[in-house]
Amino acid sequence: MLSDEERILLAPHLALLRRAHADLVAAEEALQAADQDRARSAGESDWRDRLLGGLFSADDGRAKRFRQARDSRKAADTTLAEARERYGKYADRVNGMLEPMLVRDDPVIKGLVAAVRACDDALRACQQLSTRIASGVAKPAPKQREQESWHEAEFGRQRLTELVGEVRAAGPGLRKKVERAAKAVGMPVPAVPETGNIRTLGPGADQGLREVSRQLDGLAAELARWRKGADTARAAALRAAHDRL
Repeated sequence: MLSDEERILLAPHLALLRRAHADLVAAEEALQAADQDRARSAGESDWRDRLLGGLFSADDGRAKRFRQARDSRKAADTTLAEARERYGKYADRVNGMLEPMLVRDDPVIKGLVAAVRACDDALRACQQLSTRIASGVAKPAPKQREQESWHEAEFGRQRLTELVGEVRAAGPGLRKKVERAAKAVGMPVPAVPETGNIRTLGPGADQGLREVSRQLDGLAAELARWRKGADTARAAALRAAHDRL
């Protein structure tokens, strides 16, 4: 439950949010009416009214009504976009204030926030590892490879070996984060790349890293879907809480 002090703190922001919501509803209704008016005027017009803006129209009044309906539709669309942006701004502000208050006492909100954070953590780890691999296995241009000295080639092999070691070491931590995210969103654990089998030397190392990178891209896409779903549920729960205040 929110304290009296917390309710007083939220009150002016909630008032702005509710006004913005009322404006949003009114803008949606105005757009619907403008759509109907435009459709009606289009049905009464001919191709000269629609394509030439009334130029050479057989009925100036009909062409004028069509132009007015078209312009009103554009204005209503602009008003709706502005209302959505204003409502989103105030909703984000109230959510930012309300969320830490509700996390303290509301198990549903607490679970949804934890799910978003777990997905964020796993997704970040997946993307960072994928980026690290991509930067480490990038091949030089053909002319550069031809001019590469023995020392440069040896340095490249050592760097590849070090990269394989980093990826192997990061594998268990990534798996734990993915498992934590799967548990938080109630989903089965997806396939996590097996990094422990990557060879440390030779072409197999490079091929193994590229295969892990490919698998990480698929895993990242799945984690991003989880994160989006969890965040949508979190936002819906918070906005439902607005109405209870």
